[in-house]
Amino acid sequence: MDTKMSSGRRIALAGAILVVVLIIVIGITSRNGKADNTQLTVPRVAVEVRPAATSTITETVSAVGTITAMRDVVVSSETAGRVTKVAIKVGDAVKVGQPLVIVDDELKAIAVEQARAQLLAAETNHNKARKDFQRAETLFKTGDIADVELEGNRLALHSSEAQFKSAQVGLKLAQRQFEDTRIKAPISGIIASKRVEVGEMVAPGREVANIVDLSNVKVKLSIQEEEIGKIRLNQPVALRVDPAPYRTFEGTIYTIGFKTESPTGHSYPVEVVVRNRDLNVLKVGMFARVDIRTNAAENVITISKESLVSSEASPAVFVVEDGVARLRTVRLGIRSGDSFQVLDGLKTGDLVVSFGQKNLKDGALVQYK
Repeated sequence: MDTKMSSGRRIALAGAILVVVLIIVIGITSRNGKADNTQLTVPRVAVEVRPAATSTITETVSAVGTITAMRDVVVSSETAGRVTKVAIKVGDAVKVGQPLVIVDDELKAIAVEQARAQLLAAETNHNKARKDFQRAETLFKTGDIADVELEGNRLALHSSEAQFKSAQVGLKLAQRQFEDTRIKAPISGIIASKRVEVGEMVAPGREVANIVDLSNVKVKLSIQEEEIGKIRLNQPVALRVDPAPYRTFEGTIYTIGFKTESPTGHSYPVEVVVRNRDLNVLKVGMFARVDIRTNAAENVITISKESLVSSEASPAVFVVEDGVARLRTVRLGIRSGDSFQVLDGLKTGDLVVSFGQKNLKDGALVQYK
């Protein structure tokens, strides 16, 4: 009886163990199946692509400079006296030789008349001395006078000639001093400032006005050493100023410095000249944004800077081929803003990843629209 019961217990225990083993095997198999399914389902990386296309690209060097006048002249007095008339105001357009300020000329006018009288007296004396010498020369030939008397007439002629020339110079000097009382414009341009008023006393060297020639303006720039080698004289430039943000003014490179003016070095002075057709826009002292066109290429493949996944020294991009991202090295040419010319590594129509490439590896599966 006991033997039968013991045998039954052993059978029941073996059955329980079998059930537990089956449960464990089923669980392991189920987990392995899920793992296999997980391995088979690889997620794709969402990206944006842009087909490589041809376009025209222009390389530019950009800088900000200050507008200055092509000619900026300080007009100063060359005489002393009281100002009797001021014929200008700030903003007036003047022509070369136009009177700007008149200084009291009464004494200078008297000096001119006195110099004319002295010249007339010297001329009369010179004419008389010449005739006396000619007469003495004739008498000497006939033996009526001695050579001492002839020599005296010759000396008198030379003396009168010197006095005559001195009087001529004196008249020119007096006339010049009289002209200096009319302070005139040395160039054509715009009156930028007026420094005197009627009744003021002026002396030689006193500034009376400032004239700027704005028919052409210059923009002074500072170009970094890594870009200065791209710039040449007469290269075209485009200029913009804040008061007219939607207008572009055309100019050319006027001068290129051969010595740095920066206290820290590494930059060089460049001047741009621009034809100023609208005096109400381009004014001295304004800041100007200048784009210097240094190079251009037509019908070339271009990509945006955002497509690059490495530095410009060793550039590469991801290209999608049959749903797979392939890392491809490219060779770059000229740059315009955020666009680059591609010299080698791409062909027209290649799907270049333009967004999402930071999460990519070579050979990754991608999806895109």
